[in-house]
Amino acid sequence: MNNKNDIRTLTERFFLGETTLAEEQQLYQLYQREEIPQDLQPYRQMFLDMQAIAPDTVAEVRPLRSTHIRRWLVAASLALVIGFSTFFLFHHQQHEECVAYIYGQKTTDINVIMAEMKHSAEAMTTDAQHDIVESQLNEMFNIE
Repeated sequence: MNNKNDIRTLTERFFLGETTLAEEQQLYQLYQREEIPQDLQPYRQMFLDMQAIAPDTVAEVRPLRSTHIRRWLVAASLALVIGFSTFFLFHHQQHEECVAYIYGQKTTDINVIMAEMKHSAEAMTTDAQHDIVESQLNEMFNIE
């Protein structure tokens, strides 16, 4: 491939964001030469400026943390996610269950609980208060 095709291909790939650092260095060198195609002349100064501010060598990138620490961080993160998920799932299920102790017996049947609460409310209230208490109980247990 000749230099004119190289410079065109690399310029196009550069503007598409597809060049490697080595290809960008090659592109900077190609734009330093005097014999570049006329239609690419407007880009010359831009590439010369970019070469001036580009580092000569690429610094080696080292991981900030060792893989051992990363593994522990991943494990801790997973444990937290599983723990919170379990807590919220269990907590949510607790609030959905209707439980009452009637005469010392645990009861989860909402119909039995409602009947006993109505019976107890009737014994404590007058007729005017009975309707209010019943509507509050129905609202509390989402009964229409």
